[in-house]
Amino acid sequence: MNKKIFAIGNPIMRDDGIGIVVVEEILDWLEQRNVEIIIGETDTDYCMNLIEHDDFILIIDATYLNNKPGSVTTCPIRELNDDYKSLHSQHEMSLLKGLTMYGKKVNGYFIGIEVDNIQFGCELSQNLRIEFKSICEKVKAEIKKILEE
Repeated sequence: MNKKIFAIGNPIMRDDGIGIVVVEEILDWLEQRNVEIIIGETDTDYCMNLIEHDDFILIIDATYLNNKPGSVTTCPIRELNDDYKSLHSQHEMSLLKGLTMYGKKVNGYFIGIEVDNIQFGCELSQNLRIEFKSICEKVKAEIKKILEE
C-alpha cells in the first residue's frame, strides 16, 4: 500500500494555500515517515493521475466551515458527505469530489485547516501567521495518529 500526502490549495489566494505552506514547513518530518508528498495546488487532474487504486492518502487543504481560523479538522475520506466535499473548497473541482467522479477507491483522511482570509495575495493572513507553528504541530499530531493506526 502506497501512502501519499496531497497538499492542496491556491498559493496566490492567501489562506487558501495554507495546506501547501504547512506541508512545505514540515517536509523533513514527513519524509521520515515513508510517505510520498505531492504538492497538488489546484490541479485535480494531476493529483488524480497520481492516485492508484487502494492507495492510502492524506489530503491537506483549507476549509471554510465557520470554525476558528487555524483550527484543524480531520475526517476519514469515506465518511465525508457530498455537502462537505463541495463546501470546503473554492477550487474548480476539489480532489475529494474527483475521487468520486473518477471512481477511485482509496482509504485515507482529509485534514482541513480553517482559513481567515481568502483574497488575492501570496502571504497568509495575520491570524494564520500568528498561529502557524501551532497549526503545523496540530497537523503533525493528526498525521502521526493516523499513520500509527
